[in-house]
Amino acid sequence: MPRPLSGKTPLDELTNSIRRVAAVKAALELDVFSHIDKGNRSLPAFCRVTGFNERAARLLLDALSNMGLMVRTEFEYTLAPTAETFLVKGKHEYLGDVLLAQWAWDARGQMGRAVRGNKPLNAWLELVRNLPRAPQTWYDAQAAQQEFVGAWSEIQLDTPPNAALNLAAFGIEAGLRALGVLQQFTRAKLTVLDHDAQFPRLHAVVEILQLSKRVEYQTGDWLTPLSADTYDLVVVDTITETRTIEENIGILHNAHESLKMGGWILLRAAMEEDDRRGPGLVPLWALDLLLGTVDADVYTRTEYRGMLEAAGFFDVKPVGERLNLWTARRLPPPPPPPPVDTLAPDFIPSPEQLT
Repeated sequence: MPRPLSGKTPLDELTNSIRRVAAVKAALELDVFSHIDKGNRSLPAFCRVTGFNERAARLLLDALSNMGLMVRTEFEYTLAPTAETFLVKGKHEYLGDVLLAQWAWDARGQMGRAVRGNKPLNAWLELVRNLPRAPQTWYDAQAAQQEFVGAWSEIQLDTPPNAALNLAAFGIEAGLRALGVLQQFTRAKLTVLDHDAQFPRLHAVVEILQLSKRVEYQTGDWLTPLSADTYDLVVVDTITETRTIEENIGILHNAHESLKMGGWILLRAAMEEDDRRGPGLVPLWALDLLLGTVDADVYTRTEYRGMLEAAGFFDVKPVGERLNLWTARRLPPPPPPPPVDTLAPDFIPSPEQLT
């Protein structure tokens, strides 16, 4: 009996994804979304201002409409909300250059060589490995803050709303997420540790939220000593994946020493389940780490627990059902067990005396 053919749908989806990327890449390079946004919505008007061939322009615009980035009516094309917000050059939230930089990363085309040799193919990433992220991968600020809205209540800091909390953030990504605590606790203050080149991106968000007077910036890497026994909460975000376990223990120990007794650490990272099957796109994203540095890895949840405990933390546990968040506390070590008298007594009774 012939063996049934397995479905090739996943392969077709990969091919279609490549087609979609090619269409959006061409549209960004040609400023298609910006021309439409300026009012050139009919096909003749669009071709007049761009000088494009009408047939070729129609094929591209129809493809973008099919992808949900434009809306086509009988006579004109208009931008869908996603394109209007993120793909029009000059707008505050423009992400076109981000996408083009991601798609132009030639190292991805040499993935096989990276796997065979376990050597990074992108020299620039290796040179700036002390930065938390390449500039092209800065988070969407609103989405990053919203992700943590529920997390703060689940951590159960047991702190009154008027508490004068001192927070530290290792990296601007951590600083961005810690801004949610400043919004909840009106007397809280935040110190962000990172490299000078990274701060301008966080400055903009801090100014929009009118939190400038409560945020300080300290230049340095993750092993730069902070004031000891000072902070109530330290947030560490998206820096551990590019370092070895030994380096991460050093970073976490630095955080541990900066906390007050009883203080908390919140660790966010791309973590895999212990069977290394995900979740989601974590294994796929990990391949980008392989291209960037020889130290990169995606660690399991058990490995992160071990790193936190090795750094001196107690009460290590995940935050609710979230797979990528751990909390732990700086607590006094448990008292040593009482001494056990292992010396033999001077008198050892005979078996007859024991009966």
